Amino acid sequence: EDDDGYLVEGSLTIHIGMQLDEFIPKNPASSIMLKLFDDEKSADIVFEICDQQKAESESDGKGAKISTAKILYHAHRLILQHYSPELCALCTSSDGITPIIITDVKPEVFRHLLYYVYGGEISDEEYVDNEKDLINAADKYGITNLKLEAEVWYVDNKQITIDNVIDNLLYADARNCALLKETVMDFIVENKEKVMQQVSFQDVPGEVCKDLLAAVSRYYFDFPSIDDDDDETTSTYSNMRIRDLREKLSDKGLDIDGSREALIASLKGHSYK
Repeated sequence: EDDDGYLVEGSLTIHIGMQLDEFIPKNPASSIMLKLFDDEKSADIVFEICDQQKAESESDGKGAKISTAKILYHAHRLILQHYSPELCALCTSSDGITPIIITDVKPEVFRHLLYYVYGGEISDEEYVDNEKDLINAADKYGITNLKLEAEVWYVDNKQITIDNVIDNLLYADARNCALLKETVMDFIVENKEKVMQQVSFQDVPGEVCKDLLAAVSRYYFDFPSIDDDDDETTSTYSNMRIRDLREKLSDKGLDIDGSREALIASLKGHSYK
């Protein structure tokens, strides 16, 4: 047979062509943005964070707070305008020199908040140290992505038990943490006998009943997923997982934060347009 010159004196000759990818530098925008974090020279806003707990512990014994409990962070209006409208609103009357006083967030938590706004990432260790504080601060100042990221971390790393199920339910309801609430409801349904015997629902608001019914439906019935090709004006969103609701809202460019009812209402409202 014709070997086309590949077989020479009993040896097979193989020609291999390799193409190496050329080095392409990354877009420097994210690293440039991160370098602006707490950059005093370019900043036009100053926040003064008062650590009340530290001030009280370091008081002079007469209840007087001392200046070492105040920490300054520098920021930029333009960046805050796009990432945290609530923080930006505090800057409306600021002259850029006089600090804006923040008293309801720990200094280290506020630092993580700003660091995230400038493109930084929160480590697992920092979540461990500040779990709910990060959710609370991100919720208060409208940094939605950080709130949801912190909520996912909390759900993935905190175990729901009979002892803490109501505390987690009340917290999720108060902060509109729909994923955490869904996780708590799943736990209640899966452990219904123990919950009925050992848990009091006296302090639980009545509006959580819909979330509980959705959890019961998911547990006992197998609902098909809703694809993009389905008629979303008639599809039932009420049995979808929070992650699926948020993903659909994100794909449509809609707000992904809020209660289960709010997320469903937003999807239905968009479908009718």
